[in-house]
Amino acid sequence: MRTLRYRDTCEILVSEGLVAVADIESARTQCEETGEGIIETLLRESSLSESDLARCLCAQHQLPMIPISRYQIAGDLLLSLDPVFSWEHGTLPLSRIGSTVLVAVPDIPPPDAIAILRDQLEAEPFLTISSFDELQLEISRRYEFTEERKIEIDREVRTKRRGGKPPERISAPTGLSSTSSLLEALDDSWEDIFEEAEKNVRDGSA
Repeated sequence: MRTLRYRDTCEILVSEGLVAVADIESARTQCEETGEGIIETLLRESSLSESDLARCLCAQHQLPMIPISRYQIAGDLLLSLDPVFSWEHGTLPLSRIGSTVLVAVPDIPPPDAIAILRDQLEAEPFLTISSFDELQLEISRRYEFTEERKIEIDREVRTKRRGGKPPERISAPTGLSSTSSLLEALDDSWEDIFEEAEKNVRDGSA
């Protein structure tokens, strides 16, 4: 059994020198107006890149980074998740490995989202990091979201985040969120999960 406690992503980014405190404060102000997630705001408004974010999260949380475009995704798992929830949190289940389900995320989901994942998948979610853009493209493609539907979901999500008040500004369709979180204990060892996950990654020639 192994329990991981995660630090807030913004704190990690500042401690690693990837963003400044002023960037965080500016992003928080914008989020209050738009209902957008703070990490997606930082990616758009600061020098933070998706690759820097992914590498930082992997190192800090000791999580793998998997290129989902090369992963043999178990399509039946997608039926377990609510599509709107998947788009809002950027959660994409990849495969079932023992008593866990490998789930690609762009950032560590909040505790309530992890609880929903556990309930809908009927398994312990084991997180792996992927890029915002890659996850959005794959989620959109697999759930067959139109641009209009993505904009509609984003507006619903941001209105909810602003306590029922419609966002004052809508930017490009995103809808992913970030926060600190706790990943519950896992029965399967990380090494076994990594080894099994590697079998599902195509060799690049496929």
